[in-house]
Amino acid sequence: MTPEAFSSLVGGALFHITATGNAEGIARHGLRPAAVSARAVGVNPAAIALRADRRVITGSSGQTVLNHQRPLRMGARAHFLDGHTLVSWARQLDERVFFWPAGRGKNFAASMPKDVVTYRLDAGRFYAVLCDQIDLSPINSGNAARRPARRGDWLYVPARAGVEAFRENRRQRGLKKGRDAVAEVSVRAAIPAAQLEPLLA
Repeated sequence: MTPEAFSSLVGGALFHITATGNAEGIARHGLRPAAVSARAVGVNPAAIALRADRRVITGSSGQTVLNHQRPLRMGARAHFLDGHTLVSWARQLDERVFFWPAGRGKNFAASMPKDVVTYRLDAGRFYAVLCDQIDLSPINSGNAARRPARRGDWLYVPARAGVEAFRENRRQRGLKKGRDAVAEVSVRAAIPAAQLEPLLA
């Protein structure tokens, strides 16, 4: 996949939505997965998994506001996970930084308190810098409300695998008749501030 193909696939831009209380830390450290932020202040990532409420963690590196995982907790009685428990799925979510294609982050934003800030990133530059860490998903992988879609590690298709691999992933598994569109983009790494700044659009 080229940066141009990726940009076209996600609508030209990606959006990261987070609590306004995280803006100072993002300016200093960039975007970090929740688990990385926890480790940075001496908190075991297991202690933040499957959180019912927003969690504020503080240490020498600053303060981080972690969003709740209520939409995932709503699937506690459903059977939608392959090779995971609800806790282990929550923990793998906490190892990622999430982004939304244009128009796809509204439901996520609605699940958060109103004090949020949105970062807009140029999709082509994003891919050029982070291509080896990018995964694509056809659903909000952290939402298990309303008859949750089947998911497992296989849900995340590396962007490097190409557009067709992503679009056909669920259909080849017999889980969908049509081809998929990107609903969520995630990165399996922190994005340092110096790397993030040139990506902002």
